[in-house]
Amino acid sequence: MEATKKTSTTKAALLVIAALSMLLSGLFIATASRSDASPPPACPDGFSLTADAKNCFRAATVTSADNANSCPSGELTPDATKCYVAARVIPQEGATVCPKGYSPDNSLNNMCARFEPATQGKAICPGGAAGTAGGCYILVAKGPRGAATCTNGVLVGTNCVITGDKPVNGPSSCPESDKIIKTGTECYTLVAKTSIALVCDAADVANYNADPYTLLDGICKFIPATAGMVVPAGGFTCPAAVSGIGTATHTATPVDNHMKIGVCTLTGVGTGPCPVSTTVDSNGVDCRRPVDLKPGAKVCKTGFGIVGTSCIRYEVPTASAPQCPIGSVEDSVGACRKPVADQKGAYYCKDANAALNGKSCVWTTGFLINPSDTLYKCDAGARTVIGSGSATQVICILGDADPNTSSEPTCPQGVPSTDRAYCIVPRIDTAPAAAVAAPVPSFTG
Repeated sequence: MEATKKTSTTKAALLVIAALSMLLSGLFIATASRSDASPPPACPDGFSLTADAKNCFRAATVTSADNANSCPSGELTPDATKCYVAARVIPQEGATVCPKGYSPDNSLNNMCARFEPATQGKAICPGGAAGTAGGCYILVAKGPRGAATCTNGVLVGTNCVITGDKPVNGPSSCPESDKIIKTGTECYTLVAKTSIALVCDAADVANYNADPYTLLDGICKFIPATAGMVVPAGGFTCPAAVSGIGTATHTATPVDNHMKIGVCTLTGVGTGPCPVSTTVDSNGVDCRRPVDLKPGAKVCKTGFGIVGTSCIRYEVPTASAPQCPIGSVEDSVGACRKPVADQKGAYYCKDANAALNGKSCVWTTGFLINPSDTLYKCDAGARTVIGSGSATQVICILGDADPNTSSEPTCPQGVPSTDRAYCIVPRIDTAPAAAVAAPVPSFTG
């Protein structure tokens, strides 16, 4: 509490000293500047010096604006005082009625229909019948007077069935294959003769009349007496095997830029006789192996046909003279007439605009609709009606329109202070300063 009192007293003393200083300064300035000519003003008309005597100020001018009313949502009413949206229309089903003389019919999907009895035409003979109404008939075939009999075979239904000999195979033929050959009546395939392996050992030398080739290192070889000599211009041919089996091949050896006679080698197999159950073909190389013939299709004697596993022939049975069946009569030309009922006349509609429906004529037309009053609903706002006659509208009032009025301080001269309450200009008795937003001026009391 004591500290507060001291602080207040100190502040009051400082303020008194500052006031006295300003008063003395004013007196000094007034005394110093007193002369016969008045000093130029420091501020423009209507402006006062700020406390720091650096600028001039005056209160900002308040400017008011009154713009056209507007709505944040919806539209303005004609008098521009309210905001509204159009009411939502809820269509209502109108009442449907049929024109006079018509009524809804379930069988016609509730269409409006009018029925009247159809007109029936005269009776006629039915399709396929002859004669006139009251005497219609059809022609029927005559039938046997007694039971039919068979001279041969057995009566089955309306036929005599005669069973013949069992079916037999027809002519045989060669099976169809790209490997089977037919020559005359012979069918066969070609097979190769048996092979004789090439053998050259001590025993074979005796058997083949001192065959020059002997088995060396598992290969039949022959070293000519001229081995190592230069191959003559016409070449060198190795001797054939005495047995005639195998192929003799010479291998020359390059020595001193010359091809020298080397070694003869015997390779291959020999050809023996035809296999068992085969014969030599006419080409002398292959052997013929007979192929069994394919049995021919089953056939019957002339006049019979195969039915299942039997040969059958049909004959017409013997019957007595035919006669008209019961319920028919024979006319003057020998035809059998069987009476039939008349066909009732067809129903029809005399009016081409009507449709025949069974025994009735039907006229159809669309429904007449008596419209109901339309309903209106406001999802927001209050429902009301404006306008009249054809210009009547059902609307929903959302509220008052925004008046869009505003007022704000402006500075016709100078720049506004930071709180926009004052207009600041530089002193006019000093060099002009750039106009910038000025701080709020402070005042002395």
